[in-house]
Amino acid sequence: MRTITLAILSLLICTCTTAGDRLTLYANLGSEEFMELIAKQKGTLLDVRTPSEFSNGHIKNAGQLNFYLPDFRRRLLMLSKDEPVFLYCNTGYRSRIASEMLISNGYTRVYNLTHGIMEWELADLPVVVEPDARPDTRDKMEPDEFAALVSSNELVLIDFYAPWCAPCRSMLPMIDKLQEEYKGTIRIVKINSDASKKLIKELGVASVPYLVLYSKGGKKFEHSGIIEETELRQTLNGYRDKH
Repeated sequence: MRTITLAILSLLICTCTTAGDRLTLYANLGSEEFMELIAKQKGTLLDVRTPSEFSNGHIKNAGQLNFYLPDFRRRLLMLSKDEPVFLYCNTGYRSRIASEMLISNGYTRVYNLTHGIMEWELADLPVVVEPDARPDTRDKMEPDEFAALVSSNELVLIDFYAPWCAPCRSMLPMIDKLQEEYKGTIRIVKINSDASKKLIKELGVASVPYLVLYSKGGKKFEHSGIIEETELRQTLNGYRDKH
């Protein structure tokens, strides 16, 4: 079996820790490189999402280990150090932490799918859906509903989130509070990325949380990742006062 060297991969090398004078690294890969590598190298392919996320779409031949299990680290470190380990989650956040755990415990060939299976699916790469999958329907939105919503004359703030996303969950109380406070002036709508995969793919959303403010179909403001309430209020007030 032919081995692909790091030198011919367009990847980002991430420093995790040092062991004496030796620098220990893991590799972040894009979807195409990740797919090519798992097809040509024998190793462990591990999905670190929840069982529900896994059953609703995973990479073929992947194992599954829930990142949120209390003994996740112990189970993760049971993997063999003799073979490469290929890790992924939805956006790359959980798998990146898992990669760092492995590297800091002596694993030397660790590969992380940088932007997770969200980017993988945006690239139209294959996934396996289990027969017992139960798709999430909370805060689901179809593309035609979305188009009608953001084309209205009112200001509309969209919060793209996912139930498994810790930063998203930390922001939800703020979003719920602002929904009430801005009622009648700015419509604030939560969209579950897991439940709205067709829409997510059409819009090219590759990570959550992702906030977008629309007016008459046009984007007025967008922000990826966590945002402080003060900053978001200042932005919303500015557009509300001009609207």
